[in-house]
Amino acid sequence: MTYQEYKRNREKNANDYKDIFFAFNDDQFNEGMEKLGLEPTDTDKIYSIGHGGFILKATSNQFQTSFKNNHTELQELLKDDDFLLSALQYELCNHEYCITYELDDTLDVLGITRDDIKNRPNGVKILQKAASYALRAC
Repeated sequence: MTYQEYKRNREKNANDYKDIFFAFNDDQFNEGMEKLGLEPTDTDKIYSIGHGGFILKATSNQFQTSFKNNHTELQELLKDDDFLLSALQYELCNHEYCITYELDDTLDVLGITRDDIKNRPNGVKILQKAASYALRAC
């Protein structure tokens, strides 16, 4: 599996989760609440997850468990050199490494550190290869 396949799979799973909505104005908030079968005043039945997202309290544990499982799965997949390479290439491009030469945003989103890369056999080589790709591809 490549990192892009992993991301598409995670996106599909997130889109399949029906007890969440995003709202950036009152109309979107009201529509989201209606989607959840709630009145706009039923704010005690939802949690804000930040970034304009809201989730139904009654099913929030399921969402949190899924989120934790995704993190665990990603950390396991990153142990594979080919997967790590594809993840670094994707995220370096996504975070405009070709402009910023900044690694931290990429590493943060993958949940790894510079030390993780340094301490991994072939880690520095994989990062160099990914950075070289990102400089050409972006």
